[in-house]
Amino acid sequence: MLHFSYNAFCLGVLIFLAISLSNIIYVWLCKMWKVKITEFSIFLNPTSFPLFKKEINGTMYQLGWLPIGAYIKPLGMLKEDLVSITKEELPFSFLNKSRTKQSLFHLIPSLVWLFVLLLSLCALEGPGNILQTTAGMFNYILVAIKTMFGLSAANEFVTRTTNMLVDKNIISFALILLISMFLVLGSLSKVMTIYAREGKNINWLIKLPGFIITIFGMYLAFWKIPTFVFSFFSFRQNVSYILSFTVGLYLIGFLVFILAMLLVKLKTSKVASVPDQR
Repeated sequence: MLHFSYNAFCLGVLIFLAISLSNIIYVWLCKMWKVKITEFSIFLNPTSFPLFKKEINGTMYQLGWLPIGAYIKPLGMLKEDLVSITKEELPFSFLNKSRTKQSLFHLIPSLVWLFVLLLSLCALEGPGNILQTTAGMFNYILVAIKTMFGLSAANEFVTRTTNMLVDKNIISFALILLISMFLVLGSLSKVMTIYAREGKNINWLIKLPGFIITIFGMYLAFWKIPTFVFSFFSFRQNVSYILSFTVGLYLIGFLVFILAMLLVKLKTSKVASVPDQR
């Protein structure tokens, strides 16, 4: 019989709260910079069959089914979009803003993850021990990498993990490891994007490192890291942790989407109730 994992559930909740914080900052920046939002989506929708989809005031609100992210799409996010943008809408497009604003916009997820990582490090042993905690976690991650690639014994890693968790918050501990993994894989994906840019004639010798990094990143994300983590638990435990984590993701995702729709409906109702002054 599968058991519900409270820690895995809380981890899923915290991860999606961080993702939602990124979206909230995105929306705030778009409002402040007067950039039109064309799409607001909670969860991804690879099959183009969302659970809910509705256009309100020129913005498409969508609830997907794959709980691995959320995003907003500003008007003119890609250069290809400029062809379909009218002259009247051009001042409200993303590409019409300065490069500094565009760069800040793209950095938001990384900044949010770093902020949550800092909070998790503080929660692990207190704000006064942040440097000591950071050094300890860095050394622990190095040991984990060595163990993952067979350079250190698994028993030593298990013993070190047990010692690390003494009088520690296991949720903060797991959150630090998960965010660290996201940041590493995110950095690799940024490098992949640079090498994959279209419209640039790059010599194949320069492209070769990009291909190697891409293959290595996919190997880590889809095989090496999952098999390493899952190897320390039984099949039943892995299923229980994954299901509990996914429930946490779905719960917060649904709540954020419902809250967003309520706010949009409230704002639309206020606009509709304003009398025409002409």
